[in-house]
Amino acid sequence: MNNYAVKKSICISLLASFTTIVNYSIAASPTTKFELETGAEYDSNLSVIELDRNSSEGDWSTLANARLNSQWQATDNIKLTGGLSYSSKTYHEYSEFDLAIKQVFVDASYDFKPLTVGTSYHYADAELDDNDFLTLQQRSLYISRLINQKIFLRAAINDQDKDFPISSARNADNQSIAGDAFFFYNQGKTFFTLGISSETENAVANEFDYDGINIRTNIHHQFLLWNKKNRLQFGLRYDQRDYSKETPAIKAKRNDERRIATAEWQMEATTWLNVAAKLERGNYDSNLDSANYAETISSLMLKASF
Repeated sequence: MNNYAVKKSICISLLASFTTIVNYSIAASPTTKFELETGAEYDSNLSVIELDRNSSEGDWSTLANARLNSQWQATDNIKLTGGLSYSSKTYHEYSEFDLAIKQVFVDASYDFKPLTVGTSYHYADAELDDNDFLTLQQRSLYISRLINQKIFLRAAINDQDKDFPISSARNADNQSIAGDAFFFYNQGKTFFTLGISSETENAVANEFDYDGINIRTNIHHQFLLWNKKNRLQFGLRYDQRDYSKETPAIKAKRNDERRIATAEWQMEATTWLNVAAKLERGNYDSNLDSANYAETISSLMLKASF
């Protein structure tokens, strides 16, 4: 879950859970999977995106993540999936940006053939510098379809509740509609994803209300190198937000655009241990100075799966 900060980290957790559900749907997977990750990360501009705060300072952090995902095929048509996760990021100098996130999710789906209909619930609790920071709940209703083992389509309606103990003016309800498509090639060793979502957020303070759009794409490729499994992943993400009310600090309506590019190389060390290197560049453009910045994030991780 990199640090353009809490919301991004939580979104990554949700995406990891969603990817697990997709993988269970399209390929043979173990009933229960346990993952441990640890490593180091450097962020050139420490930030807390939900508080419109960036430090213009860089720092190294120590990462530690744990995930447990499980699936139960209750009947030929009914599938239940659930998981728990914990992630932490501890900075060497700037402890005020230390982040810890606990998450749980459950998912239930019914395969009507050809469509699968499902519902899910995600709960995430985030702490910033050992203080309660953000609680997020998301409820989703979705439909999906796998076509000829080559294309996987998913559409979802999501409803989120956000609670900020340290900034109640930012407490908000968020509704979104999302669509994702997965295209598989090379017996599933290569796949391309494309997604788009539209969201509306209503906060306690009107200055934080906005309408947004998100477009994302990724390509994954698995191959053998030195007789070891390797995986390359490249991703692009674009977010745009139009705020509906005037922001007092700038005496105008706020507008944000975010462009994020990522590249990751993961290599198998043993049958249960992988090494992963990741590089990310984010450009955040806004007419609010505190939300207008750029950052580069690099990390090296050890990932164990059981």
